[in-house]
Amino acid sequence: MKELITVGIIDKDEQVRIAIKRLIGEYNSTNQKLTIEILFDRPSLSTSKIRQSPAPDILILDVDDQDLRALEPIKRVYPEIDLVILTNNDEIKMVRRCFRNGAVSYLSKQSCLSVLVNTIINTPHGASYISPKISRALINQLRDSYKYETMLTARELQIANGIVEGMSYKMIAHRHELSLDTVRTYVKRVYRKLKINSKGELIAQLAV
Repeated sequence: MKELITVGIIDKDEQVRIAIKRLIGEYNSTNQKLTIEILFDRPSLSTSKIRQSPAPDILILDVDDQDLRALEPIKRVYPEIDLVILTNNDEIKMVRRCFRNGAVSYLSKQSCLSVLVNTIINTPHGASYISPKISRALINQLRDSYKYETMLTARELQIANGIVEGMSYKMIAHRHELSLDTVRTYVKRVYRKLKINSKGELIAQLAV
C-alpha cells in the first residue's frame, strides 16, 4: 500500500500554485511507494476556510505580515500541521517570526522550488529545510555569536548547527558519528540551556 502525504497550498500567485501542482504531479507519476495528495490550493490564508477542509499533513504557503498573524490560530486549531514557508522574502526578521509561529521549513521561490518535493517527502520524518542563502546567514550568526559560544559546548553547537542546516537527527548522528539517542540527548540539553521547546524556536533564537 502506498504511503500518503496530504498538502495544502496557499499562494497569491496562481502561476506558483500551478508550478507546485505540476511538480507534485510529475513526482506522483513516477513514484510507486508514495503519493502526495493536494487537498486544496487557494490564493489567501483564512482560518475559517482551512477549517472547512480536511487538515493536511503539510501546509505550503507564502506569507506577508497579514498572513503571519493567521499562522498562530491555525497552529492552535491544527497543531499537527507542518508549515512550510515558500516565499521571496528572505529577511531574517521574517524568517524568525515564521519559525516563532510554528514553521518547520523556509524556502526561497527563487532557489528552492526544485527541492520542494523533497521537503514534502522528508518533513514527516522530522527534517527541516532552509534556503541556502538564509541558512548561511543563520550559520554565520551562530558562529559569530559569543553568547551561544559561552552557553553551549562545542558538541552542542555542532548539533545546533546541524538543525539550522535543516538536517534530521539521523543525518546529524551520521555526520558526527553519534547514536540517535545521543543526538536527542544533546538536543534536549540545547533546548534546556536556551529555554526553548522546538526546532523552530531554536532557529528563531539563533537568528537574533
